[in-house]
Amino acid sequence: MTFVRTYASLALALAAASCFSGYRTAADAKALRVRRGTFASDIVITGELRAARGEELAVPHLPQWQTTIKWIAQDGADMKQGDRVVELDNSTFSANLDAKRQAVAQAQQELQQKQAEWKADTLDKQLDVERKRADYDKTKLDASVPKEIVSARDFNDRQIKFKRAEVELAKAIDVFKSQKTSVKADGDNLLLNLQKAQRELDIAERAIDELILRAPRNGIVVIRDHPWEGRRLQEGDSVFIGLTLAQFPDMSSLQVEADLADVDDGRIGAGMPATIVLDAYPNMSFPGRVSSISAVAQESSRTSLRRAFRVIVALDRLDAVRMRPGLSSRVVVHAMKQQDALLAPRAAIDFSGAKPRAHLAGGKSVEVILGACNAQECVVKSGLKDGETLGHA
Repeated sequence: MTFVRTYASLALALAAASCFSGYRTAADAKALRVRRGTFASDIVITGELRAARGEELAVPHLPQWQTTIKWIAQDGADMKQGDRVVELDNSTFSANLDAKRQAVAQAQQELQQKQAEWKADTLDKQLDVERKRADYDKTKLDASVPKEIVSARDFNDRQIKFKRAEVELAKAIDVFKSQKTSVKADGDNLLLNLQKAQRELDIAERAIDELILRAPRNGIVVIRDHPWEGRRLQEGDSVFIGLTLAQFPDMSSLQVEADLADVDDGRIGAGMPATIVLDAYPNMSFPGRVSSISAVAQESSRTSLRRAFRVIVALDRLDAVRMRPGLSSRVVVHAMKQQDALLAPRAAIDFSGAKPRAHLAGGKSVEVILGACNAQECVVKSGLKDGETLGHA
C-alpha cells in the first residue's frame, strides 16, 4: 500500500515538472522571436521643475564682501508683498550704530553751540563798527570846521581825533570782515563733520534695512541652492555680494532642468520629443520637447568627479494646480523611433566577438548585421528573418 502511494506521488511530481517545463519553453520561445514592429530608443534623465523667469532676491552691495544668513523663509512658502524672506546678519552695523547716532548728535550740538557763539561775537563786532562809525562821523564833522573859526590848537586836535577815528573805523571794519570769514570757514568745517557723521549713520541704517530682503509681490518663494554643496540655502550659510538667495518664479515659465551624464553625450539633441513624469504624481505624464543642451559638461558638485550636461526641457502643457518649482521629475526623451523594423531580442545576441552573432533555437548561431539597439531589442539589417525563433546567448 505504501509502495502504491509513493509511486503515485512520484508520477504526480513528474507530471507537474513536465507541465511547468513545457510552459517555460513555450514562453521562452515566444519571447525570443524575430518580429516586425516599432523600434523606440528612449533616454531617461532626471531633473526638477524650475522657472525660467522671475524676480530674484540677492545679497545687496555692502561695505564688506561676505555676510551670513541669519534667517530664511521655508522653501515653497506662500508670501505676501513686503513679507520678510531673508534676513542677513547685521551685527557688523548694529554693533556701532549707537556710537554713530551719538556722533551725529554731538556734531549737531557743537555746530549749534558754535553758531550761537559766532552770532554773539559777530553782533558785538558789528556794534563796534557802528560805534566807530559814529565817532568817525562826529570827528569828521568837527574836523570840517574852518581853522579861521577855531583856534589853531583846537583845529589840530580835531584833525588828530578825526584821523584816529578813521583808523579805528577801518580797523573795526577789518575785524568784522575777518570775523565773518572765520565764522564761515569754521562753520563749513563743523558742517562737514556733521555731514560725514550723518552719512556714516545713513550707510549703517540703510545697510541694516537692506539686509532684510522682502517679497516683491504675492506668490511662492523658491529658495536657491547652495553654490557648491548641492542643497538649499539655510540659516548660518556664508553668502557673498550678488549671490541670488531666493526667487519669486513666473509660473508660466516653468520648465524641467535635468542632467545628462557625460558618457551619454550625443545621444539626445534639441527638438527631440519627451515625456515628463513628476515624482509626486507618478500616474500622470506631460508632453514636452528638449529645448537646449549645455555645450560643456560640469561637475554636479565640488566634491564629485561626475560631470553632466544641463538639459532644458520645455513643457507643452502646464498644470497650475500640481506643478511647483522644485518638484523632482523623470524625463523620457524619445531619441529615436523606427516603424516596421525587423527586431531581435538582445538576449539572443552575442556581442562578445568581433561581430555580433544571433543564437538560433536549435543551438547554432549566425552572424548578423544590426542597427540601433535599446535595452530589450536591436534592429536587424541582415542575417535573420521575421518569425524566426532564437535561443539565449
